[in-house]
Amino acid sequence: MTSPTLTAEVWVMSSQIGYDQSDNKVAMVRSDQPDRLSTEATFTLHDDSSDLAHQGQLVAHGERWAAHWWEADFSSVLTPGRYTLHIHDGDEVIAESNPIDIGEQLLWEASYPVIGSDYLKTRSQQARTGVGWRDCGSDLQEFSSHAVCVDGIADVIKLIAHKGPEDQLVFLQDQLIRGCDYMARLQDKAEVEGLGRGVVIHEDRDRDVVTGNIAKAAAVFARVSRLIQTHNPEKSAEYLERAKLAFDWLEDHGPVDPVGEQDFFAAVHGAPKGSAPPDGQWMTRDLVTMTRAAFELCRAGEADYQDRAVAYADLLMQRQVPEDEAEHGYFGHFYTYDHFDSFDGIRFTEKANIHCGAWSKEGRLYNKGGHYPHYLLPLIDMTREWPDHPDAERWKQTLHRFAHGYLLPACRSSPFLILPAGVDREHSLVHFGSWYHGHNNIYAFTASLALELGELFDDPQFREIAVANVQWIAGLNVGKLEGGGEGEGPAAYLPVSMVYGVGQRSRGSWTKIPGSVCNGFSASRQFKIKPITPATDLPIHFDDEAYIAHSLPYLAALARLEAYRSE
Repeated sequence: MTSPTLTAEVWVMSSQIGYDQSDNKVAMVRSDQPDRLSTEATFTLHDDSSDLAHQGQLVAHGERWAAHWWEADFSSVLTPGRYTLHIHDGDEVIAESNPIDIGEQLLWEASYPVIGSDYLKTRSQQARTGVGWRDCGSDLQEFSSHAVCVDGIADVIKLIAHKGPEDQLVFLQDQLIRGCDYMARLQDKAEVEGLGRGVVIHEDRDRDVVTGNIAKAAAVFARVSRLIQTHNPEKSAEYLERAKLAFDWLEDHGPVDPVGEQDFFAAVHGAPKGSAPPDGQWMTRDLVTMTRAAFELCRAGEADYQDRAVAYADLLMQRQVPEDEAEHGYFGHFYTYDHFDSFDGIRFTEKANIHCGAWSKEGRLYNKGGHYPHYLLPLIDMTREWPDHPDAERWKQTLHRFAHGYLLPACRSSPFLILPAGVDREHSLVHFGSWYHGHNNIYAFTASLALELGELFDDPQFREIAVANVQWIAGLNVGKLEGGGEGEGPAAYLPVSMVYGVGQRSRGSWTKIPGSVCNGFSASRQFKIKPITPATDLPIHFDDEAYIAHSLPYLAALARLEAYRSE
């Protein structure tokens, strides 16, 4: 594959995996010079015979993230094939894209055979303990990443895999068991260590107990129990019992306050510098997971947990930001806690990603496993399955406020429509900082949530958001700066697929395992935390470690794109 034609610091960013023919299709033009393109700049799209397939006016998006952006929209092109985009200004061709592929179910067909098969097999073979999967670039095997991975596989089974070959469904069900057996190992070890029956530890080599991990254990064990009842009744019964043990222990003892002094990593939460987490308060994300865990237990046949799901949902809804308290114009998202006495009364809202690694160093214990971003699926599921419940209308109103007061406008704050990290109380939206372990799984989760909201409200706007967040991972992103060294040619911003081995140009995997999704673009280097200001909230680092908590949420989002595709 050749590099695109580049002149005068103008580059074309397009999906490196391709575009599904029935979804929105755009490319972004990047320049470091605000006046490099005139208001008359246009684009043309040519097929592989060089025939003109489409032409249009570029739409300027102005300056964002220390670059200037224009959009080329070719969504009306429905014919499958390979195309090339040309950028024109007057009689001059300014830039040319990589080949652009358009096809039916193209993203799914390119990604599913890799991630849903060989990727999981390879990660299984490299698992340090012989159970579960190799977690990331090292030999770590975190509880939280395994729960996320199992959850993603469960989404694929529920949404799409039953339409495929029987042997593939059996393989995925066996992978559910592989992941859950590692999670069970960590639950059993916690009991042996005297930490409690139902508790889980974070990793096979530590004793760290985290609220969110125990809640995930209850939710994921219960979900998998239901999905494998026919495939493996014995494991199904075991996992259901483990789910109840986890939920009941956490109800009696939670939330778990970290032992010893903890650096809160205030910059990640948007909290005041030097502050510490409050004692005895659930983080909002843990209330969401407890709601989901109770719902999944109820769905698995344990009807007594319905009242618990409703109770946790009520606690969650009480934390929603009302319109008259909008943060920089945004509302419908959630405060992190009920009260903020330990922060001198300074209130702040929950951020999309707080996961800070697996090592037992100060601050990381409190934030371990904080993957799911505003993941309101239990409210959506409860609204659908219990429509006659007295609180059903409140659940739907809560979802509507979040969807229209926060999700849509926050994603539309940038030309790429990706979910920001959250609202900073001083500086409005923050997009790229400060991460510890990357943000790509958050875009994948956002795509899934947006699709579910689109189905709930019958609103196509949310599918556009979902496609954009998936395509960021697939290559429609700000581009990675490459070249500029001796013998390398001029430096250029090149769009990259962050699904290693999938797409025309892919990047980001220490292990070189195809299907690995890396941490992604960030304002700080991976594994580092630093305060971010509007001036430094830039995608200047490409964090290239791959992590299983990215790949399966991405595949789950693609499964939803296919399951909810309009005929």
